[in-house]
Amino acid sequence: MAKYKYYLHAGHYGGEHTIGTIPKEVAEYWLDKGADAFEEYMLDWDHDEINDSGTIPEEFQLPNWYDVDDIEHVCSIEFTSLNTLTVTDITNQKDGDNIWVGKEIAEIKMSEDKIGELLDEESDKISNNDDYIVYGQSFEKGSCSFEILETDEPFNASKLKFDVAVWNDLQFVTGINYDGESLSNEGMEGHGKSMACWIDD
Repeated sequence: MAKYKYYLHAGHYGGEHTIGTIPKEVAEYWLDKGADAFEEYMLDWDHDEINDSGTIPEEFQLPNWYDVDDIEHVCSIEFTSLNTLTVTDITNQKDGDNIWVGKEIAEIKMSEDKIGELLDEESDKISNNDDYIVYGQSFEKGSCSFEILETDEPFNASKLKFDVAVWNDLQFVTGINYDGESLSNEGMEGHGKSMACWIDD
């Protein structure tokens, strides 16, 4: 049984981000309409009702922005100097206790020397067919939690690295690596600040 338990969470800027593909003919239809028309359509709260109304030809209709995600879909904190990882000692808490109640023992800045695995999601997963790439983003302010870290020795910040994915000039923390152990990203919780959706033309 591990002697120490730590709760890891990072804040404050991140959100929900998608990368997907749409057929060339559909992309060209919307590119002809203009970027503003496409974004308004994709982000409209009544998106499904617009599709049902018949104002857009069926062959050019698309699902909600967050469902255009056949390449990747992530809800995470950004890897940026504006964000910080907080480490909280929860060793003495019992299962079911509020993990926010504990002693904060470290704040780790997101700097280049703390990157572990770096993945270029676009170059790794985008194929060379005629489909067009669509980006969707919901920027949020909040926090992102990771799996509980359990160790036999006290926490050592030098053993921690951030696994990072690169998307369209943005970098996201996909997980934490501590002394060879991978700790998964458990999602972002926050308040929406802005949204965007566009075709990469």
